[in-house]
Amino acid sequence: MSTYLQVSVRWLDDRYHGLLGRDGPPEWPPSPYRLFQAMVAGAARAGRLDALRGSFHWLELLVPPLIIAPLARPGQIITRFVPNNDGDKKPDRRDRLTGKTFRSTLMLGDPVVHYLWECDLAEESVAGAMEAARFLICLGLGIDMAFANVGLIPAEVIGTIPGIRWTPKPGALYAGRMLRVPTSGSLDDLVFAHQSGFARFGRDGLLKTVQKPGAFAEILYTSPARPLGRPYQIFALRSRHGEFTREPQATLIHVAGMVRHAAIKAMKDYPPPGLAESEKWVEAFVAGHRNGNDNHRQFSYVPLPSVGHEHADCDIRRVMIVAPFGEDHNLEHLADQLDGWELERERGGDAPSMTRLRGDGVTRQYTGDSNTWATVTPIILPGHDDHKPAKTRKLLDAALKQSSIEQCCEFTWGAVPNFKNCLPAFKHDRQGRPIGYFKPGHLENFTVVHARLRFASPVPGPIIVGAGRHYGFGVMAAVE
Repeated sequence: MSTYLQVSVRWLDDRYHGLLGRDGPPEWPPSPYRLFQAMVAGAARAGRLDALRGSFHWLELLVPPLIIAPLARPGQIITRFVPNNDGDKKPDRRDRLTGKTFRSTLMLGDPVVHYLWECDLAEESVAGAMEAARFLICLGLGIDMAFANVGLIPAEVIGTIPGIRWTPKPGALYAGRMLRVPTSGSLDDLVFAHQSGFARFGRDGLLKTVQKPGAFAEILYTSPARPLGRPYQIFALRSRHGEFTREPQATLIHVAGMVRHAAIKAMKDYPPPGLAESEKWVEAFVAGHRNGNDNHRQFSYVPLPSVGHEHADCDIRRVMIVAPFGEDHNLEHLADQLDGWELERERGGDAPSMTRLRGDGVTRQYTGDSNTWATVTPIILPGHDDHKPAKTRKLLDAALKQSSIEQCCEFTWGAVPNFKNCLPAFKHDRQGRPIGYFKPGHLENFTVVHARLRFASPVPGPIIVGAGRHYGFGVMAAVE
């Protein structure tokens, strides 16, 4: 039966001020490395650091812990003015005030976070780690006063601990969601950083650089309370003069095809460094050729019609490349190569170039969090519904599962678009004239519908559903 070392940190207030970086965003839950730092600081303050050094080295090598934390939400951003310690030319404190921004996280339940490491009771370092945790006096900023309770519990007790489970996912990558964890050398690095702070003024009168802690690893932590959106990169379509160009929304598969062709060419010429069997990777992930593999792990090339404003025309001025989970680095490499790339039309003629776009009002419609999502381009269902609503529901449910949407949701569907100036799901108007989108030949006879999804809690974008999702069909935007 497994035994776990439990460190439960309880705050004296319901606010936590730790950040992922110097300027944010807020860090939640508090990372295991921040807890490790607080324990080292407490042991040093008590004069027990040398005696507990072996226990800290043991903690460095443990598998990242399970974290159980209360539900939390971002608090109000506050700017406080404090004396600038670097500005000693002015003796009056009021003349050298500088603004510092505080971003708090509000704990909505009992303000206690539990860290659970699986451990072996035979290890002599367990008792030392338990002693070190008891020296903790704050976690976060200096104003986040806290204390820790420590104990050993069997595995079956974990299920009775209230709170939201945050599970480590070693090997997975997701920008903005990684938490720091201690690694081999973390203790020695912290001690060296502390000593460099005292030695910043040399005998020669010169100011020396203060070493910042850097010996830590980063691990993705996932939780049902914060589902992850797939990694993406966004590009603007621009003319030779640097202005936005626009493509008709009906031709989205042609735009997606141009971007896909550029990606294949770029990755064949400049594959990601260190990638084994790069040719197979390009065929599977970039070109989307399955070769008997039906796991759908590939890049998706998604043209983004302009929505989000009452006068939006739904023409295509931006393109998003969406990657499977774990392909962040390769997607970043692809985006670096395509930045400034001039596209090629199949039949020749002027074509726009691609420039990376960090985000704007249109892209936030596709990448934000929302309870309700609606199709901008219609969903191509994985089959034909024979005009039977019951079959449509089954096909739509299958399309959601294929798109890895695991959250329960309610959905409605129809042929009428959800956004002004978007095209309907019909192929032809009443006079028999084509009015819909151009579709890939192998999906021509599949049922096409517009849909609206409603989730119980906010879900992050991008959300792309259906058999044509790798071409830009079934892309959804957030609905207020």
